[in-house]
Amino acid sequence: MLWRNEKKLFVNIWALFLISSLIMIFSTCAQMQVQRKYYLLDYPGVAQDSLMHHKSPFPYKLQVQTMKLNRTYDRTNIVVRFSAHQIDYYRYSLWAIKPQIIISDLINQQIQANRIFIKCEREFLDENPDYEIVGYINAIERFHNEAFNAAHLAMTLHLRRSDDFEIILKHQFDRQEELSNPDMTYFAKKMGDILREEVDEFLPRIADYFNKLETGDKLSVPD
Repeated sequence: MLWRNEKKLFVNIWALFLISSLIMIFSTCAQMQVQRKYYLLDYPGVAQDSLMHHKSPFPYKLQVQTMKLNRTYDRTNIVVRFSAHQIDYYRYSLWAIKPQIIISDLINQQIQANRIFIKCEREFLDENPDYEIVGYINAIERFHNEAFNAAHLAMTLHLRRSDDFEIILKHQFDRQEELSNPDMTYFAKKMGDILREEVDEFLPRIADYFNKLETGDKLSVPD
């Protein structure tokens, strides 16, 4: 009888050990599976664009304001869209910096690199800027379904005077670039490429405006 009790106790202890081991294994696997990954919008160093035809920076100060962002995208989780009426948020794929912050920083970096103005900053503490870049991010998301996989960025950018907020120039775009690689890093790179290309289109128009302002040429009406 004593032998049977000892055997039963041994079996129970072994069962508890086995259950504990399985729980530890499943817990470890779960932790490995839910590891978060952070992605950053960025692009390589920006070279000065010779098409802008300005010999030296224009004598104005420009502030790049933080872009406004559609509430749907105002979070660190990357948005995935399955259809016109269905979206979701990646749980473990996140932006390292909120889109409205990093996009504004990149635009500022691009303007500084092209030396369009004597000063271009994100913030002015002891002085006031002459002009501002303001904008709205309508969409920043990944399209993902059986038929189409793409990066989608839609924005509106304005150049305006700081004293009376009059809009001088406007640049609006809605780009969908198909992704040949399903990797999320490639998606982030493609998003950065779209932003850089669009800002590259806007900056020559800004430089052209100030060239005409200096020479007294007739200025075109903002589109």
